[in-house]
This record gives sequence, structure tokens and C-alpha cells, in this order.
Amino acid sequence: MLSFGKVLHSEIVKSGVERDVMVGTSLVNMYGKCYDIVSALKMFDNMRVRNAITWNAMIGGYMRNGCSQLASSLFESMTEKTSVTWNEMIDGYSKNGDMTMARRVFDSVPEGLKNVVTWTVMVDGYVSNGDMEAAREMFERMKERNFYVWSVMISGYFKKGDVVRAREIFDTMSLRNLVNWNSLISGYAQNGMFEEALDAFMSMQEQGFEPDEVTLASVLSACAQSGMLDFGKKIHEMIAKKRIELNEFVLNGLVDMYAKCGDLENAMLIFEGMSFKNSATWNSLITGFAIHGQCREAVNFFSRMEESSVKPDGVTFLSVLSACAHGGFVEEGLEAFSKMEKYGLKANVKHYGCLVDLLGRASKLQEAFKLVKGMPMAPNDTVLGALLGACRIHSDTIMTEDVLQFISEMNSCNGSYDDAHYVLLSNIYAASERWEMAEGMRVGISGKGYEKTRGYSALICGVSQWDSHEVHPT
Repeated sequence: MLSFGKVLHSEIVKSGVERDVMVGTSLVNMYGKCYDIVSALKMFDNMRVRNAITWNAMIGGYMRNGCSQLASSLFESMTEKTSVTWNEMIDGYSKNGDMTMARRVFDSVPEGLKNVVTWTVMVDGYVSNGDMEAAREMFERMKERNFYVWSVMISGYFKKGDVVRAREIFDTMSLRNLVNWNSLISGYAQNGMFEEALDAFMSMQEQGFEPDEVTLASVLSACAQSGMLDFGKKIHEMIAKKRIELNEFVLNGLVDMYAKCGDLENAMLIFEGMSFKNSATWNSLITGFAIHGQCREAVNFFSRMEESSVKPDGVTFLSVLSACAHGGFVEEGLEAFSKMEKYGLKANVKHYGCLVDLLGRASKLQEAFKLVKGMPMAPNDTVLGALLGACRIHSDTIMTEDVLQFISEMNSCNGSYDDAHYVLLSNIYAASERWEMAEGMRVGISGKGYEKTRGYSALICGVSQWDSHEVHPT
């Protein structure tokens, strides 16, 4: 909150306490964390008296703003460095992605200043940069471990998708606190292992730990993704009974859970009662309307969001475009897509996929094909599958052959179509009663030793694949 900080600074000057070392250090810290490094340095230079905390605040400000060389110069000029000073340098280099320098500083820390926090900062740096092997090596070398470093390792493995090792780390702990349990529950939820997340939640309570806002936000997310409305309602009752703080994360979790589970009435009730709404709040409700077929309501809420002070993000547009596709709102969908640039957003392949789906469903196959050919990135199988699926729905074999020729040219290294596309082409020929061509496609596939598997549907966060098929070696 830089503007408010500047107002306070002016009041500090008026009151004459700017020269107080604690006040001055707080101002350096505030400007650094608000990414106004020029004001932080000006304040630092004008201070007649500085202590180690002042120097650490300035170093931290430099690092936070990506000025690692200036931070290093200031660090070298310090006559008395504390353990916090060394930790600020290690953490700063880590956050800027320079693990070589972070490790060099770590190895240079005097033995008397290298404490458990220093080790933890180093482990956290490796985890944040995705190097779990180095993090594990450093973790194993620690003579003393705090609760936080255990959670760092658990979360790190979950982020990598290695749920087995994450659980192994958790099970190794002789003592656990609530943060460790939260890491386990949220990790399972983020990896789509909803039953495991809920089991861990139950086990946590059996061992005497009371859930907090973080726990319940993760559990609500698991309920939302798995459609477990009854369990989600029990969590809502628990929140009320235990008088847990209804912060934005818990409220967003409730809106998301009710919306994704199809209880849009309760989702709306909580939404309308919220004094503060961010993009996640709006997205939860818009997505809920979209996935449950209330497409007009989704579009209307998008209009309400635009009128509010909250800026739509990429997820918002995915939900709106999907709603428009399933509701047949071509004009609204095209208009929404065109607004992305207005909000400083760059459309990705998923947004283009939704637009292809929208045009394909509306029989605008020529426009959809033109869009695919003009995409700023290479179309993926989802986009091409949506286009071919639309060709099948409308039995347009000529357009299908044009699309497959386009795919063949993209795949010029082997000059052949993807086998899944052969299956779609066979279905399209069959739908248009061109039986000989359909049989030819089937024979070609069976001769290569492939079989068709069951189709699937993905209604949101991507494009519909109502007739997309995968093929696998038999």
C-alpha cells in the first residue's frame, strides 16, 4: 500500500520523528517491500543513525527489486553482519533464481551465524527453484530441523507431483504441527487426490489438531473438485460452529464449493453477502454457472464483474468463452474474446480452443478453420480435435479433409495424420453415409494395431471434446 505509506511518511516528517532509527528503518522496509527502491535508498542515505536492521532492510529491498549487485555491494561494505544479513542475501539470490550465488553465500556464512533458519532458507531456495534433489541433500545434512523446513519439503514434492515422497517426508516426522498437516492436505488437493485430502483432514482431527482457515480452504477445494456437496456442507457447519474467521480464502472456498457442486443458490447467497470480492470470487461463480448449463447467467455475471472494480483475468475469459460456446452466444463470445487485449491479457491456446469450439458449434466451420490457421501459436490436439469434432457434428467431410490436410502439413516430418484424427474422420464419413471411405479409415487404423477408446467430455477450462477419441497400442 505505497500511497498510504507515503501519506504516513509525510505525517512522520511533520511530527519530527523521521530521524528516529526505528521509524526510519520501518520506512526503508516499507518502500522496499512496496517496490519503490528509489525512495527506500533516499531514506536510507538520509538517515544519520543506522543499525544492523536498517542495513538488512535495505539489502532486502534491493533483492526484492532484483538489484542483486547493489545488494551485494552494500553487503560487502557492512562492518558487522548478523545472521539475518546472511539469510537476506541467500533468500534474495534464491528468489532471483541465482542458486549458484545463494549457495556460495551459504557456504561463506561463519559457523557461529549459520543457524537452523539459514539452513531452512537454503532448502527453501532449492525447493522454490524446483531442484528437489539439492533440497533433499541439504535437508538430510541438517543437524536440527524446524517445523517449517519439513513443510517446505512436503510442499516441494507435492508441487513436483511426487506425492509418494511428500507422504514419506510427512510420515518421517516424529512431531507435527498444524502447518505440516495443512501442507499434506493442500498438497493432496492440488494433485487431485481428493479422498486422500479428506482422509488426512479426518486423521488430523483424530490426533487432536483443530483446523484453521488454511485447512478448511484446502478441504473446501477438495470438495469442490470432487463434487462432494454433503461433505462441503458439513465443513460450512463446522466453520459456523467453531466461529472460524471468514476471511477471503474461506469465503472464496465456500462460493467455489457450492458453485462447482451445483448448489448455485447457496453460492449466490454467500457471494452477495461478501464485502470484498476478488477475481477468484467472481471466477468461481461464473465458472459454476457455466459448468451447470446456466450460460446466460454466466455471461450476465461477467458484465457485472466488468462494472465492478475487479479486473477479469485469463480464467474469467476461459469460463465466459466456454459458457458462450455451450449457450450458442456467438456474438457475446467474440466480443468477450476481443476484450482480452483491453485488460492487458494475452490469449493462450485454451482461449483459442474455446473460440474454435464456439464457432464450430454454431456451424461457422470456415471461420473456425481460419482462426486455427491464424493462431499465434501452434494448435494442439485439443484445438484440432474440437474443429474435427465440429466437422463430424455437421457431417462436413470436405472441411474435414481440408483440416486433415492442414494437420498433415503441420506433421510434415512423417506426412501422416494422428491416429486419433483417423478415427474421427472415419466417424464423419460414417455419419455422412460414405461407408466405403469410413471402412477404409477403420481398416487403416486396425492394420496399425490401434484401438479406439471411449470418448470423454471436458466442459470447462479448455474446449469441449464431446467426440474426441484417443487411440493406444493394443
